[in-house]
This record gives sequence, structure tokens and C-alpha cells, in this order.
Amino acid sequence: MSIADNLCYVNQKIAAALDRRCANFKAAGRKCASGDKVEVAAASKYVGPETIIKAYDAGLRIFGENKIQDLKSKYDYIKLNRPDILGHLQFHVIGHLQTNKTRDAILYSEMIQSVDSIKLARKLNEQCDKFNKNMSVLIEIKTSGEESKTGIEIINAIELAAEIKSLSRLELCGVMTMAVFSDNAGEVRECFIKAYDFFETLKNKYGDNCRYLSMGMSEDFALAVECGANMIRAGRILFK
Repeated sequence: MSIADNLCYVNQKIAAALDRRCANFKAAGRKCASGDKVEVAAASKYVGPETIIKAYDAGLRIFGENKIQDLKSKYDYIKLNRPDILGHLQFHVIGHLQTNKTRDAILYSEMIQSVDSIKLARKLNEQCDKFNKNMSVLIEIKTSGEESKTGIEIINAIELAAEIKSLSRLELCGVMTMAVFSDNAGEVRECFIKAYDFFETLKNKYGDNCRYLSMGMSEDFALAVECGANMIRAGRILFK
């Protein structure tokens, strides 16, 4: 199947999950804080820049990269070979970001989804000052309890949010999480519900600029949308 066919399939699954979400929130007498639309960020770490260009032509506009050196090389390739699309696509950093990689993260991306410490937030703000650039960021929270997962514990995330709001170059745009790796849908759902509840808390505190709840990957994005995601990070299902 083509990338366009895969994207169509993903969008169909999203639409069905949104219907379930609407029904669930309505039955609970609640309004969903994440709205009624979902953006697809293509997790492109395993594909080359030529495939990213094909994905752009298929309709994708957001591409998530885990490693900064890969992000830079793909950006440079596209700048050389398809400069016309650079102003219309976005690269997001979705992997763990080390403080010594913040310079290139700032230069080559439009959003950092994986801010998980005050130290990292301050370093990003410092680099933004150097290059006179503002940066949209998400707080990555740990909802699974797994030691292998990155992210800040929810109990400490409110303090991180306050710090980000105090930094002039960073815009707090929401929350990101990665659910437990499990075949047990109940355990996965629990992670997503924790993330949604924290996102709702931030949005109530800081307003509509806090607008993204990024969660769900190829194997669990439909459940993530059902639980409140308005951005998913799908890779394999788009590029298979």
C-alpha cells in the first residue's frame, strides 16, 4: 500500500475513535479539553528524506524525529532537493533530548515534544535567545512507571510547567506521553487517562495555548484518540 493509502486508513481509524470519544464524554457529562480534531505526526526516524518527501506529497505535514543528527541531515537534504516544501512542513523532536543537542534542535525543528526537566527547558530558552527564535514545547510526562521510559513524573510536572511559563522564549503548548508497552488495553488506557487528566489541568491553569495532547503510536493510536489525544505519533503504520 502507498503512504497515501496508509494515511487514509489511519484517518478512518481516527474518525471512528473520535466518535467513540464524543459518545464517552457526552455520557459522562463532560466536555473534551482536546477538541474534536487530531493531527498526525509521522514518526520518521526509520525512513530517509526521500520517503519524507513522498509522505509530504501524500498529505502529511508534521514529521517527528528522535535523533538530532538525523533531523539535521534530513532537513538539509530537503532544503537541497525540495526547498519549496520546507516552509510548509514541520519537524518535531519526539525523542529524549540531551542538553548538548539543544542548539541544533532549536535550529531545525518547530516543536520540542520531549521537555522533561527544568534544566533542559532553561537550556532551550538560552539557545533560543542566541538565535532570536521562540520555540513551542510539550512536557513529556511518565505515565507507565517503566524505568526504560523517559519523561518527568506527573507530581513534578506542574513545577516544570511553571518554569516553562516563566521563560520568555518558550511557549508551553501541551503534554506528550508514551504508554506502557503492553497487550493489556486496560493498562494502556490507564496511561492515556493519566495524561489527559494532566493535560486538562494544565489547560485549565494556562489557557488555550496549552492545546496539544500528543500520545498514541502505530499500535495504540486509536485508543489514545478515544482517551483524548489530539496529536498522534504514527510511524510503522504509515511507512509499511
